Amino acid sequence: MQLNRSTDYAIQMLLYLAKDGKTVSSSKLAAAIGVSHRYLLQISAKLRAAGFIRAAHGPSGGLKLDKAPDEISLYDIILSMEGAVRTGEICGRPAAEIAQEMLALGEEYRKIEKMLEKTLKGITLIQILEKC
Repeated sequence: MQLNRSTDYAIQMLLYLAKDGKTVSSSKLAAAIGVSHRYLLQISAKLRAAGFIRAAHGPSGGLKLDKAPDEISLYDIILSMEGAVRTGEICGRPAAEIAQEMLALGEEYRKIEKMLEKTLKGITLIQILEKC
């Protein structure tokens, strides 16, 4: 499984906000994770839509977690950013001689996805923070 860059930055953003525990300006957050302010706003829009963060406006405004860190799993973040948690698909049209084998391989991929889902659901932001 390969996460896209936006998903990795989303996880970093949420970990930063969880560790800080208060409202963080978007410019400070962008600098902390090493992305442009514009890119951070694109990522944060998805995180807000998923209910992970909220934006506060005004002089002390910024971004803040809207859920407790123990309620946010890696699975939830990846799902909100990528739309699915997948291992991949069988490419092309397999030759007739290996059609059954490709069906079996597809079943194995689905088993891996279920194991991955279970594992990612079991990893929350708070668990990651507690390891440090």
